[in-house]
Parts: sequence; C-alpha cells; structure tokens
Amino acid sequence: MTFKIELREGVVWQNTPPLNGRPLTAQDVVFSLNRQATVGYPNSALFSNIAEFTAVGEREILIRLESPDSELLEKLADAHSRIVSPEAVGVNGDLRRGPTVGTGPWIANQILADITRLIVNPDYYDDNLPYLDGLDIQVMQSEQVRIAGMRSKIIDLAQASLSSVINTTEQFEEIQWVGVENPAAGVEVMINTARSPMDKQAVREAMMLSWPYERGTTDLDGNPLIDTKNAVSGFSLGLPILNPDWLLPSENYMSLFQNLDRAKSLLANSEFEPADNVVIRVGEYGQEYIDQANSMAEGLASIGIDAEVERVSTRVFGDEVWLSGEYDIAVGAPPPVSSTTAYLFAVHHSAGPWNSTGYADPEIDRLIEAQAREYDIVKRGELLLEIQRRILAGSYRFIASTRTTNWMFWDYVHDFNPITPRGDTDFLTRVWLTPR
Repeated sequence: MTFKIELREGVVWQNTPPLNGRPLTAQDVVFSLNRQATVGYPNSALFSNIAEFTAVGEREILIRLESPDSELLEKLADAHSRIVSPEAVGVNGDLRRGPTVGTGPWIANQILADITRLIVNPDYYDDNLPYLDGLDIQVMQSEQVRIAGMRSKIIDLAQASLSSVINTTEQFEEIQWVGVENPAAGVEVMINTARSPMDKQAVREAMMLSWPYERGTTDLDGNPLIDTKNAVSGFSLGLPILNPDWLLPSENYMSLFQNLDRAKSLLANSEFEPADNVVIRVGEYGQEYIDQANSMAEGLASIGIDAEVERVSTRVFGDEVWLSGEYDIAVGAPPPVSSTTAYLFAVHHSAGPWNSTGYADPEIDRLIEAQAREYDIVKRGELLLEIQRRILAGSYRFIASTRTTNWMFWDYVHDFNPITPRGDTDFLTRVWLTPR
C-alpha cells in the first residue's frame, strides 16, 4: 500500500545558519524520516511498518507500507517525528549540540539547563500565528519556588500539585487553573491470570469488587472536592486513544467495583479456597502507588483473601513485572507507549511482549488486528470500543487512578488549553495576554 503526501507551499526553514531561510523540500522530509527509522534509534518503532520513503520532485513524498496501518498519519504527526535538515545534522554529526533550526512558529533564541527562550519566527507559514512574541520556559524543580514565582507574578503560569493549586487559588481570586487528564497514564493494576487463585474469572471479579472505584480528589483537609470539572482523576483501561469518543464511558466501570456483598457471593459460588498468601508487588513510583497497593490489600482482606504488599524498585518492576510476569497482582506505571495499535499489540494481544498478565482471548486478538488496518474512523472507533469491553470483561488490567496534570495561570493569560496529543504543543501558538 502506497500513500502520497504533498508539502504545503511557502514553508521555509528559519532564517538562521546553516539553513538561512531556504525552502523546505521533500528531500528534507525523506532524509528526516529515514534517519528516525534507523534501527536502534529511540523512536524508530514508530515507522517499523513503513517499507520505504521516496521523494518525488521538490514537494511530494511517497510512503510504501509493509501492511495497512490506520495510524500512519498519527505517527507522522507524532512529536518525535521531527523534520530536520541534512545541513543541521552535518554540523556536528548529530543534533545533541545543535544547531536547533526548524520551520515552526518559534525560534530557539537561548537554550540552557534551566531555561529555554523562544522568539517568534517572522517567516512562519501561518501569518496569523503565534499570538505571542516569545516564550520563556523555565525549569524549576522546586514546587515551592514555582508557587512563589506565580504569587509574585514573575511567572504567568505554572504546573503544580492539586493541593498547591487549590491553596493558591483560594488566596488569589485572579489565578485560574485547569487539570488535564491522561487516560493512558497513572496507577496501573495488573492481575496475573496464570496464577492461582487469579486464574478463575470469578475470583478476579470478586477482587475488583473489593476495591474502591475511585479514591476521589480531596481538599487540603482531606474532604471530598465536589467541583471536579477542572480536574478528573478516575478509572481507565490505559489505552492511549486520541479520540475521546472512542473511550469506553465511565458508567461501564462503576458496577465492577466497591460491592463487598457481591464479591463475597462470587467467591462463595466459585468454590474458592483461600490461598496461603497473595502478594501485591508495587513499584516505587511514588506514594500514590504505595497507597493504592495498601488500599487493595485492605479490600482483599475484607472478603477473606490475605494479601501482602511487596515494594520493589522501578528497575525490578520493569524487569520482573512488565517483562517476566513475576507477580500475583502488580501496581505500577503503565508501559510508555503512545500509539494505540502498538499498545494493544504489546500489552493485550496474546502474543504481545508485555502481556505479562497471561490473559488470552482470540476475539481480542482478532479485533486488535482488524482495527490496525481499518481506515474508516467510524468503524475503527466501534472496534476499539468492543476491544475495551472485552478487556474490561476479562477483569485483569486497568488504571485505578489516571494521571492529571494541573496548571494554574493568571487571569490575563487567555486561551491556555494544554492538550498535547502525542506530544503536540501547537496550543501554545494560540495563547495570548492582556496588558497587566
């Protein structure tokens, strides 16, 4: 299968050495994509299904696939798929030391360990963007320093924990905030279906019913935060799906959790015999992971299943849990995969290298393979929803608390909408300020 892509007219490289404002060509694009696809390069897997890139003239690129790929355009638009020039790479043999030259809306004016200073590109192909003249992106490891910078208006917007955001916005009415949920990140739970007693479907269902559906967001005093319209922290199946219409609605999950009577009934009818001990291995990714594991152990104890929590380093978790499946129940971070298809093949396909739960369903395999070659977005969405239903029905892998990134910003900052699908930062071109 072959695709043809045509470059937009009028796109030029930024007017800095060694490009000096020359036009972007199809040869630049093919050079960049072939470079990224080099075996052993960090992001080469994005293009593992592409057989060949070919430049036709100055503005056309032909892409030949090994097999149909419904995510081709997503992979080409991924933030890792950067277009670079042969001249820039040729200066030092790689781009670790620069020069940093692109065709985008911002020119890198200064790059230091603690700050990146960007100025507007006057030759950007879209004359209307960006709205700002420049950006200073400061790296501040200390949250308290970021908060102090916000309060003194040295910083216009900052990332912070939810408790710090609530504290600050309660004291400064002019400071607003937003939380952006990532359904593919957070506290993941895995149940090893190859080990007893988790090899019984009814036991896995009972285990989930002993656990809370959502711990919820609280204020500084630990009271439930009722108004959560700005920040969502809940349940997901961990699939990195860009289209929210393709995500299974939350009402599908609620009945599967927090019902001790139902859990005990399932165990009684499944001829369950208490095991000597069930071990919950939790990676040292942060306190929320430890809290999740302890909460799950308490839930299991309430239905007669003894559980021990074992804390392991992130390295051990990666080697022994992700890859080797050495666990009864595991709590940790999900695998770092940004592609829906790559995630499904690696984690949920019966032959997947990260399918450490041991769960196998021929119908899930068939659906994963079908959605990978389905170009009709409506049909692909239906396939992905059915995959999620079957994963949920298997009761073996989910994210108990999705990760939400919280931002606060002064009320003179407008149209700040930090949605970053596959690493995209285009939203920054539409941010603007009113005079202070």
